[in-house]
Amino acid sequence: MFGFLSPEMAYGLLIACVVICFFVGHAMDGVMGSIGFGVFGNMIILGTGMALGLFVAELGGMPLGRMEIVVGVSLVGSFGSLLLLAVFKHLFLRT
Repeated sequence: MFGFLSPEMAYGLLIACVVICFFVGHAMDGVMGSIGFGVFGNMIILGTGMALGLFVAELGGMPLGRMEIVVGVSLVGSFGSLLLLAVFKHLFLRT
């Protein structure tokens, strides 16, 4: 999907994704509190979920040429993975 990008644009996109994941992970750490995974844990989950959402959308044959679809799929994948793992953590660490 991103094969047409130059190396400079690919690295810039990677750095922008890392920065956005850090700030959103920090915000979600404040929102989720003890249910969350910490700032860097949230950051890793958000970034991995974003990549997983894009991968699944590409496998499903969605047209990823439009930015609206890419952003929507990324948001659903990242926050969906964070929600799913937080629910699993809550269920398995019940006292």
